[in-house]
Amino acid sequence: MTVSGFTLVSRLLGFLRDILIARFLGTGLVADAFFAAFRFPNLFRRIFGEGAFNAAFVPLFGKKVIDDREDGIEFASKAFSMLLLVLGVFTVVAIPAMPLLMNVVVPGFKARDVDPSFFGKKTEIVLNEKPQEIEIATKGARAVYLELVEKGDVKIHSIAFETEKKTFMSLFGKKGQSKATVLGEPVTPEVAHSSSYATVLEPIDFKVPAEVEVRKAEESEKDYQERLQEYRDEFKAEIKKDNFVLQGISWDGGTFAGESGEDVFKFGRPSGKAGKGFGWFSVQVSGNGTLKIYRNDPGTFDKTVKLTRIMFIYLLCMALAAHLSGVLNTFRIFGMPAAAPIILNVVFLVSLGFVGWFGWLPGETLAWGVALAGFLQLAALWWTCYRKGAPIKVVRPKMDPEMKKLFGLMGPGVASASVQQINLLIGGVIASFQPGAVSYLYYSDRVYQLPLGMIGIALGVVLLPEVTRQLRGGMERQAGKTITRGIELGMLLTLPAAMAMIVVPTELIAGLFQRGEFVRADAVQTGYALAAFGVGLPGYVLIKVLQPGYFAKGDTKNPMRMAVIMVAVNIVVSLLLFPWIGHVGLAVATSVAAWVNVFMLWRGLKGFVTLTEATVFKLGRMVLASLLMGVVLYFAAKGLGPWFEGTGLQRVVAMILLVGSGISAFGALALFLRATNVKDLRAGFGKG
Repeated sequence: MTVSGFTLVSRLLGFLRDILIARFLGTGLVADAFFAAFRFPNLFRRIFGEGAFNAAFVPLFGKKVIDDREDGIEFASKAFSMLLLVLGVFTVVAIPAMPLLMNVVVPGFKARDVDPSFFGKKTEIVLNEKPQEIEIATKGARAVYLELVEKGDVKIHSIAFETEKKTFMSLFGKKGQSKATVLGEPVTPEVAHSSSYATVLEPIDFKVPAEVEVRKAEESEKDYQERLQEYRDEFKAEIKKDNFVLQGISWDGGTFAGESGEDVFKFGRPSGKAGKGFGWFSVQVSGNGTLKIYRNDPGTFDKTVKLTRIMFIYLLCMALAAHLSGVLNTFRIFGMPAAAPIILNVVFLVSLGFVGWFGWLPGETLAWGVALAGFLQLAALWWTCYRKGAPIKVVRPKMDPEMKKLFGLMGPGVASASVQQINLLIGGVIASFQPGAVSYLYYSDRVYQLPLGMIGIALGVVLLPEVTRQLRGGMERQAGKTITRGIELGMLLTLPAAMAMIVVPTELIAGLFQRGEFVRADAVQTGYALAAFGVGLPGYVLIKVLQPGYFAKGDTKNPMRMAVIMVAVNIVVSLLLFPWIGHVGLAVATSVAAWVNVFMLWRGLKGFVTLTEATVFKLGRMVLASLLMGVVLYFAAKGLGPWFEGTGLQRVVAMILLVGSGISAFGALALFLRATNVKDLRAGFGKG
């Protein structure tokens, strides 16, 4: 199989992995904790691993291999051993210090009391044997959580929810008599331990408001009952239209009583218009001990620390694996380095199989799977080196002149990689203050990265050597035209993808991820983030197209300065928008930063890259074709609406039909409006 074939298989398996993670983890406590924990070792791996380290190591190693193969392999062994020592010590120190590190990385995961402005009363309830009624406000919170913070027990007798419309919904009766009604029909809510700490209950029966319930003097009994039924039907239609999903009570461990910290009760805020404004739970409780009320799940921080400790060894394994990949690539052995990521995805899928078939804890199972995958990838690459005549040995590390030169060359690479990773780190810090935000951004980013990886990164890889060759041959004008053609091809492929993300984001997310623990409310919130990312997608593709204009000239300083400014813009906009629109603000900030970077890159290439009048008109036609395609998608989504509200299979089929209609519409419109032609397409893809 070719390198591109391995890469394609890895991407497909990676996407299947994410679909199953959404199925079993959703966007709850375990999902937030796992994604945050998985991101942390990867952050350091990208700084010290394949990016900065290999950028310095591969050129030095390549020169040594040309002069003396055995000397080159010895140098690779010394570099491997030094990397093992440095990252090994770092790992040993970091694992016991993980609570301190997580205080910096995800401070928002720490248990936070309900804000008085949202609650208006005490944040602690002292229980007694006589049932007492407490009101828990949900305005401004995704959910509220009750934890038994002292040894004792608590009995929940009843739960009801009241919206600003004064509509009461009965959720739960006495323990042992767990009766509720769904539009008049008795049901038993599934209240049990859940991997995402959320039991989803459909809209439940309500008390008809007094002004509706009172029978009018002139009404017959039949007319009265018909009017009440009409009110119920209208209410049912309204909450269905507004994606009203009530996340009801659930608890960890499946018991109402236990030691301190063992029982966590979750009351999820309803999504949709019916849950906006003033809404609260009315709960009757009794027992002994103290209930603490939180705005976030108090177990998230500890879960993140635990999962990060399990997975942190992945940093060491993958940094060493990246080093071995560099050795193999230098010898023009590309198969195993390209196939290695498949191992991670296969182990992920097997781990998820254990979760689904045997009920293993999803967070811990996936974390151990990541650690195992790291060792397997490292072993596979080491064995390939050995078989291909390049055995890498562990030797006594020495800071000799060769190692000093290697680490000296790493400096600029570490600084460059650190800029982007610091940006991601700060974004994660901000996101941690909104329950579910880390998960929403993860899933939306996975969809957004598909076109960016396939279009933007591919164009950058093709353009850099081509532009470099032309500049070395004195063909500066031709090099500028090459970048212009890259802009045209990039926008032709990116603009329709971005428009789809903006117009039908929820439908795309629902078709891909909505099943199991990932419910409709999660699809809506993730869709908002995807739409915001879509605005910046063309910008990020343009960055990949324009940067070769600098790198081909040997200019790495200006792109570095621009990247620093882009990160600063991202952080400032994130801090400004997050208090108002939560996780969506972080996605908007990413898009704003991308376009700021495009503006700076374009100004720096003024005189080298120019857009002719024909190119400007062609880009304008692409924009028009994308806008018209957006209209087609909008009405197609409306027509497929019942399917998107149906079964999982119906949602997948609806998404395929929706995407197919968009591709067909844009292709026809682009040709009709002369935004492109068959000749240009063949030339563009031939280069790719």
